[in-house]
Amino acid sequence: MPVPHDRQTVIERRLHKDDVHETLLAAITAGALPAGSRLRDADLESWLGVSRTPIRAALVRLEHTGLVETLPQRWTRVAVARPATVPALVVALCALWRDLVAEGQGVLAPHAEHDARRAFARCATTLDAYRADVSHDADRCRALVDDVFACVALLRGGGVPEVVRGTLDDLESRLRHQAALLGRRLDAELVRTAIGEADVAVATAHAGRLRGALDELARRAAQSCPGPSPARGPWWRP
Repeated sequence: MPVPHDRQTVIERRLHKDDVHETLLAAITAGALPAGSRLRDADLESWLGVSRTPIRAALVRLEHTGLVETLPQRWTRVAVARPATVPALVVALCALWRDLVAEGQGVLAPHAEHDARRAFARCATTLDAYRADVSHDADRCRALVDDVFACVALLRGGGVPEVVRGTLDDLESRLRHQAALLGRRLDAELVRTAIGEADVAVATAHAGRLRGALDELARRAAQSCPGPSPARGPWWRP
């Protein structure tokens, strides 16, 4: 497992499994622990400076989230690329994100417009770099996904109910990891359209338009889901 050589200092022995989970989650979503990396208890103990108990608890939690895979008695590893899961994750998250959109609140609050539009502009710039790169584009893909999720953080805003927050955290982490592994399979045009519509919605403080952008993102993502087309969901508008 390619863990860093310098011992992790942010986790002290007195801290609990949640701290270990957050550290491993951050390392996976940032690509510091690449897809397919073996996660051996002894390596993690040495890196994090904690006992095996909180490490195993954190790995079980990450497995439930879909970021870690195990074959009992054989190996534990960071989840590998599974592009077929991405459209379904997008559809599920759009259904949740659209319910966070409220007139004058969150990303549509007057004081939030500047930061939101800067995030959209930064994402558009990263998208241009991603589309122009004809070589190995793994780093640009991850940079684009990171900028997209910076926009998502603004979309979520504050005041999210705890039960919804937990679901969002898990689904978003899984989508962020899987989307970063898509490379050239990432639908750049779909991202461009969604970012553009969201930018206009924020600029005009139009909640309906922002919901419509999320509905369209869900509709187009669903079209690429494997198997039969899903039924038209209640959040998809004509």
